Amino acid sequence: MDCGLNTSEVLQPGGTMRGIEIVPEGCQAVSEDVCKSGYMAPTENVSFPENSLNQCCKCKEGETCPLCKNPEACTESEKEELVTSEDCFGSAKVTPMQLQLPPLKQEEDVTMTYIMIGGGIVILIVLFLVTRRPKTP
Repeated sequence: MDCGLNTSEVLQPGGTMRGIEIVPEGCQAVSEDVCKSGYMAPTENVSFPENSLNQCCKCKEGETCPLCKNPEACTESEKEELVTSEDCFGSAKVTPMQLQLPPLKQEEDVTMTYIMIGGGIVILIVLFLVTRRPKTP
């Protein structure tokens, strides 16, 4: 679907170009400070490329489009590039909590704590050895 605002394309192994793909009704309403169009597809609604980031969507046909020079009256070329009438828009609103990265797993937290403690001990030992080194004339 032609829902994404980003027009980047990736060269496929077969030599074809493929752009960002968003699932039907994958664009959710967000505030304009998140995406100027007012719509964004969260990571789980982006079907290509895999492991994509959140993607801003085009404006919804029939609504004012802040992406156009005159948001109340887009030109035909602006409409072709920035507005879509496809089945891109869902009804759920994405909250700021959904935009945050998933929390680290508990075992990752414990591992990071051990690494930090170990690094601190190594630094203390190095400082101790450097200060105890005999001075040479």
